[in-house]
Amino acid sequence: MPIFQPIILTTLTITTLIFLSSTYLVLMWVALELSTLVVLPLIANKSHPRSIEASTKYFLTQATASALIIFSWALNHITAGSGQITEVTNQALTTIMALALFIKIGLVPFHFWVPETIQGMTPTASIFLLTWQKLGPLIMLYLMSPLINFEILSVVSILSTTVAGWLGLNQTQIRKLVAFSSIAQMAWTLVIIKYAPSLTILAFYLYSITISTTLLTLEKLSTTSINNLLLSFQKAPITSSLLTVSLLSLSGLPPLAGFLPKWLTIDQLVAEGAIWVAFTMLMASLLSLFFYLRLWYDSASTLPPNTANTQRLWRKPTQQTNLAINSMAMAALTLILAATMMKAITKQEGY
Repeated sequence: MPIFQPIILTTLTITTLIFLSSTYLVLMWVALELSTLVVLPLIANKSHPRSIEASTKYFLTQATASALIIFSWALNHITAGSGQITEVTNQALTTIMALALFIKIGLVPFHFWVPETIQGMTPTASIFLLTWQKLGPLIMLYLMSPLINFEILSVVSILSTTVAGWLGLNQTQIRKLVAFSSIAQMAWTLVIIKYAPSLTILAFYLYSITISTTLLTLEKLSTTSINNLLLSFQKAPITSSLLTVSLLSLSGLPPLAGFLPKWLTIDQLVAEGAIWVAFTMLMASLLSLFFYLRLWYDSASTLPPNTANTQRLWRKPTQQTNLAINSMAMAALTLILAATMMKAITKQEGY
């Protein structure tokens, strides 16, 4: 796999540049397919049935979404004579394309592939799937944001926040918890894309850094379940503390960076008259807050002389926290950069 890493990174960079520089739907579809194919080796990098199952589910789901996108392009080209994503005039085709992009992102009710795929991947590979891989569909939704039906967008966002929080309550596998957290975070990111696309970019930026910090610390701690997390603070207190604060940032508690996009999203939804959407998502996010706080309690609050309800693992030499985790944690947990970006956005869009 190290031989293919430069190829994977180069391909992902090229596809990102295509998304940023083109509005032609077929070219963006090709970039989506390239990014899908290049992520498959990251998923199936081990000869393990779980990895093979995860890659199969991922490929079939992404292929279905890609078929819907190219179908929408073909019908729009026939009816309107245009291949630009910003010129899809038919509301039905816009809805089909938006739903296809929701499948690629993994929102409810198209979320079933996300936890199973993440469970079969390493934490480092999961970073690509949960952040970089979502950038292409997010850019496409950004370009077609004025055409998206807000009622459909709000229903999908409410369902994603509620179902992800509900399914995460009974989970003991941390990678699945991170997957459900990603679903809920993307719902908060996309619910406001029609009225404030720049706020969506800010929310995705903060989400990407925070979720990457969480996954890097989990890999550093070699933690796969909550039972293993109970002894993490004793083995690596600094890394465990970073995990704690990144989890609290994902939950949206102030004054951490994760609070900022949720606050601005609620403010903008109320300003647009979608009070019930904001209220419902806020109440549903309490479900996610519960398992965030449970992870925080298990990682940092079960210290001696308290009894940890888990089997003690063999003590290995404690590794120092690397520079990547420290730098990403600092970027994720400070509000200085986020506040500067918020000020620029409010001046630009006037809310």
